[in-house]
Amino acid sequence: MVTFSPPQDVRFDAKLFLEGPASTGKTTYAIQYLLSLLDQGIAPDRVLVMVPQVTLGRPYQLAIHESPIIGGMVQVQTIAGIARRAIETYWPVIAQGMGFADPSKEPTFLNIEAAQYYMARIASNAIDAGQFASLAVAPPRIISQVLDNLTKAALLRFPIDEVAARLKSAWGEERDSTRPPVYDMAALLATQFREHCLANNLLDYSLLVETFQHFIEKQPKFASQFARRFDFLLADNIEEINPAGQDFIRWLLPRLRGGVILYDTDAGYRIFLGADPDSAYDLAKLCDRRVQFSESKVNTPELDALGSSFSRRLGPVFEPKEATDNAPDPLKAFTFQYHRFYPQMVAWTADQIADLVNNKGVSPREIVVLAPYLNDSLRFSLTYELSKRGIAAFSHRPSRSLRDEPATRTLLTLAALAHPDWEVRPPAIDVADALTNSIDGLDPVRSRLLTSIVYRPNSGELSTFAQINDDIRTRLTYVVGERYERLRQWLVEYRDEQFNEGAVPLDHFFSRLFGEVLSQPGYGFHVNLDAGRVTAQLIESAQQFRRTLYGDEENTDWLAAGREYITLIERRLIASLFVQNWQEEAAEAVFLAPAFTYLMRNRAVDYQFWLDVGNGSWSERLEQPLTHPYVLKRDYPREVVWTDEMEEEAERDLLYKVVMGLTRRCRQQIYLGITDLGESGFEARGLLLRVFQGILTADEETPDQGVIDSWLLGEDE
Repeated sequence: MVTFSPPQDVRFDAKLFLEGPASTGKTTYAIQYLLSLLDQGIAPDRVLVMVPQVTLGRPYQLAIHESPIIGGMVQVQTIAGIARRAIETYWPVIAQGMGFADPSKEPTFLNIEAAQYYMARIASNAIDAGQFASLAVAPPRIISQVLDNLTKAALLRFPIDEVAARLKSAWGEERDSTRPPVYDMAALLATQFREHCLANNLLDYSLLVETFQHFIEKQPKFASQFARRFDFLLADNIEEINPAGQDFIRWLLPRLRGGVILYDTDAGYRIFLGADPDSAYDLAKLCDRRVQFSESKVNTPELDALGSSFSRRLGPVFEPKEATDNAPDPLKAFTFQYHRFYPQMVAWTADQIADLVNNKGVSPREIVVLAPYLNDSLRFSLTYELSKRGIAAFSHRPSRSLRDEPATRTLLTLAALAHPDWEVRPPAIDVADALTNSIDGLDPVRSRLLTSIVYRPNSGELSTFAQINDDIRTRLTYVVGERYERLRQWLVEYRDEQFNEGAVPLDHFFSRLFGEVLSQPGYGFHVNLDAGRVTAQLIESAQQFRRTLYGDEENTDWLAAGREYITLIERRLIASLFVQNWQEEAAEAVFLAPAFTYLMRNRAVDYQFWLDVGNGSWSERLEQPLTHPYVLKRDYPREVVWTDEMEEEAERDLLYKVVMGLTRRCRQQIYLGITDLGESGFEARGLLLRVFQGILTADEETPDQGVIDSWLLGEDE
């Protein structure tokens, strides 16, 4: 049970601005403030907790749930949730001034997958005609970046065509002349998409934001009614909230009795999603009092010293602490191991984790493994090495396509076999992989043998195990045969049900297949955290797609609808962020993730493993040729060309935020995995590696390439 005491010397009719690094107690203070409000009789529904993503509001919900205070739950919302609720409530009035074709008809809110589905239909002709051929970018990335530009325009209050103008100005006249026409084409597609949404009462994220801003600014009567719903605001991680959310806070704060605004210094990890830390800091001017937090509630003195070392080499401003004889040694905050080859680093990581868990009693959930990118090979090899040592692990990559997940490919292949009317005949290799993933104890070699005998690609049929000759059945084992036969029979019975009783929505099929077969003992999804997570995500994705496009209409052709959804997934359109992915915090398993994904969870752990430290991707941003997170900001001068020097400065600032954020979320020790040759076989000598070498050699400046090479070769003493 949570105990609380009211913050001292605080008037609840004032607005407070709390600032400081992560893990210094700001959220704890805000929770105590919230509980004190409720203890004084403030109704929970009069308090709004605003966060950049709903999962970051979880600490507030848990605190209320575990407290002795009796009452309802406060509202934990993002700007998107606030906007959607307001639009649903005041739709007929709001829609009239926004140009929607039929304000009398209810709006349809599009998640990212549905928005990409509609954008793909609009953009397909331009993509097929080679309008984006000069970029050599896959169609899903073209679609997502065009939508991103629409969102940026809404967040920054730019006209859609101004995005193209700003990108062209920042590109400059001396560079590749094929890029500006591409910007214009992207703007044209964005305009066509917007017109389609207005004509059909569809609201993607960008139109959701614009419509809400119109409501606040153009409907003062209704806006004032909306504002009177709340008396207090707690806005956490405002540096990660996009400009539309910051504008809302700026509008709402003067209308409230009190509130608490929380700002993490040296953060801003969501800049690629539109976050603007500098603009967020301006909200302090609207508050009555500023409270600074500086002492970490997480770090050891050595980790704190390591953070100071990072700040000295990467930070924009560094004020060194006064030196003392017993000053903490930053070298004691991390352990590193040099390896010649990448697989050696993976094996070393698994050994170190096994030692922590099996010999030192560390809970697996207190360990995270981080890399700049968590690709398939790293995730598979590390998960496999950990499983050999009896340690569970799960991963999360929010930008990863559903289609690229092994569990998804398995479910899609089995869905094709269960729906012959789709006329989708999976290749034999896909069927073999699906059987490997579905049946526990069936290795890839025997799975391919089994598939070559039982699968008929022309018809999509699977024959019985009993028809296989005795020698092959013995080789495959009868245990595997029994499990295969149960899966095959389930697919046959499902097909018969569809023929006799009619098709059902595809998400129903996935749910039944998982619950009745794949999650049972003897099958591949049983006690498999990643498979269960992906299945839940796929079910919800298919369900949201169905409800967005078709609702629950009884006359819907669910067979055709399922086939259309399969087409969407096959195009590798990015999956939405699902709450299930973020609710595995309590699992006794090691968490594997890209560094940014972990940082946006805002959770501290005892031990962190940073892999592939020499990889330059720790500081390099993902190439996005159709958009630009720094150029598309309110304060970026429109006529200024984005130079290589500016890119290098941005990379340095990005790395500074990453390493400071990670360090401040570690309680005990950081382990560094270093390889001479990266996964691709090339030398790995990125900026992060040079920074660590400078710390090891006590150099005030970041070492050059030659010093790094000599250090890795063991020549530097």
